[in-house]
Amino acid sequence: MKKIFYLLAFVASFFYSSTTQAKVWRINNTPGVTADFSTPALAVASVSVLNGDTLHIEGSATGYGGFTLGKRLVVIGSGYFLTGANSNTGLQANLNDSDVGPVYLDSVSSGSTFIGLTLAIGNGPTLGSATDNITLTRCQISSFSLPYGYSPNTKMVGWKINKCYINGISFASVPLQNWEVTNNIFTGSVDISNTNCLNNLVRNNVFRSQLNMYNGYLANNIIQNTTFTITNVTVKNNLCIGAPTGFTPFVGLNGNLNNQTDVALFQGLTGNSTDGQWRLKAGSPAIGAGETVSAITPDCGAFGTADPYVLSGIPAIPTIYLLTVPASVASSATTMPITISTKSNN
Repeated sequence: MKKIFYLLAFVASFFYSSTTQAKVWRINNTPGVTADFSTPALAVASVSVLNGDTLHIEGSATGYGGFTLGKRLVVIGSGYFLTGANSNTGLQANLNDSDVGPVYLDSVSSGSTFIGLTLAIGNGPTLGSATDNITLTRCQISSFSLPYGYSPNTKMVGWKINKCYINGISFASVPLQNWEVTNNIFTGSVDISNTNCLNNLVRNNVFRSQLNMYNGYLANNIIQNTTFTITNVTVKNNLCIGAPTGFTPFVGLNGNLNNQTDVALFQGLTGNSTDGQWRLKAGSPAIGAGETVSAITPDCGAFGTADPYVLSGIPAIPTIYLLTVPASVASSATTMPITISTKSNN
């Protein structure tokens, strides 16, 4: 097992060194594995880790725990739903996910990026006046609430939530401005209804619970809920499962439709993964039902547009999805046969 981890680290370091000048730090808490740090908390606390560096948190059977991010970093994990019931198989040789959290964001972490992680973003102490321009992509987010201690009228500006599998968002007390929430799957309620919200784009998502929104643009989503409350929102080309009262005024206008069904829209869980079940089935009314932009008419839902949801949140970097190493090698051997299968995941 130790040989596998060493080899994975070497290959990952090779790929990273060819694409960036910033330092890549290896995080692994598996006993017997040599890494730069055993937890992201230790990495963030180190004076050697600088703004712009990358923390590569490798999959582990043991969670890495929470940390406060006080630097502008890129934090990359291994994806999720890699093993077990309704998983996406054959995507990583190491089937463990990179489980961190809760993560608390200081204002000086503005501009940080999280990719391919299983994490929670939770309430913490008042760390700064604002944390802006955070990117969360290809992550599984178990809980998502105030990322720093609540201060009245503190704004969160310029966040990008893209291609994530999220339990829900609860930000009714915080103004969100210039957010882009695209190609996600939400299994819990979403509340971005603060009256100081401004210019938020919510497009090509799947919502499986209530949606509350104030001031923004809502398009190409597939919505299943009993509570739909929106104010000062442009609503275009959304498909609603059932007929919640709040959605009724938009039906028949700008491509909005209600009384849709899961059976007609989605492939379903049978024969699919937890996230793959929300792909559109053949003949789905969501196919080609999105808003036409620049002569292109996308599908509705998380798998629509030219930048669709990615199964298991596999990061857009080369990965080893199959690795064969001999269980033992004779002490006199001078070579060792190894088979490595990789893919780019762009």
